Amino acid sequence: MAKTTTDPKKEAIRLTSLWQQHGPNTYPMDIDALVKGAILSSGFSDQLVIDRQRFDSFEGSLVRTNGTRKWTMLLNTRVSNDRRRRFTFAHELGHFMCHRELRDKFEDSEDSLNDFRDEIETEANVFASWLLMPANLLRNEFHDAAWETETLRAIGNRFECSLQASALRYVQLCTKPVAFVVSRDGMIIWATKSKSAPYMSSYCFGDELPNGSHALASYQNGDDDTQRKTVEPVWNDTRHVFESQYFDSSGQGYQYTCIEFQ
Repeated sequence: MAKTTTDPKKEAIRLTSLWQQHGPNTYPMDIDALVKGAILSSGFSDQLVIDRQRFDSFEGSLVRTNGTRKWTMLLNTRVSNDRRRRFTFAHELGHFMCHRELRDKFEDSEDSLNDFRDEIETEANVFASWLLMPANLLRNEFHDAAWETETLRAIGNRFECSLQASALRYVQLCTKPVAFVVSRDGMIIWATKSKSAPYMSSYCFGDELPNGSHALASYQNGDDDTQRKTVEPVWNDTRHVFESQYFDSSGQGYQYTCIEFQ
């Protein structure tokens, strides 16, 4: 595959700097205002039209008009979750800013937006998370916060992002030994941890939630208590952790676990 023409992190930082230095500098970010001010009004080489309609087959798409430098971004108004629509908007903008020399069309569904194995889709997600949740604000406002459900909710509310996107961004930036685990039916779907977090015996897709964990007990008992609790060394052979749970209310059965090693 051809390499991207623009690094997604650097491009997100560039647009963030424009927003904070010359734009309204308000958060949650108004992506429409960012596009209008930083792209549509700045003599940008390619044209971009944003079209919001109801579609059946995708959540977002970016399409080039044949033989031109004109692009149309299609955003599906059928998606009822506001935060999901915002992230899709930022994701498609990432394709436009970073990948438009690689393809003439991008089309994203829930599966592609969550495909961590696809380099292009992962880069668009990185762009979106860096744009919507700038490192300087996240560090300044949440560096002293305990890693737990309430912090995760607060980050999501502050930047109007999903809990999964908020957790990924926080863990990537955090210097403390923390982890975030997404599971369903007692089985891990995916997980991420900070650079300082130790080896975890249950971490990969298909691993069972470890015996003795608050996560497994919550799943087995139907306990939706989000309070932070101390857990014996079951995620790691030697270190106790603090655990906090959150069960997704969308009906898809996801369970989110915030882990902070002691």
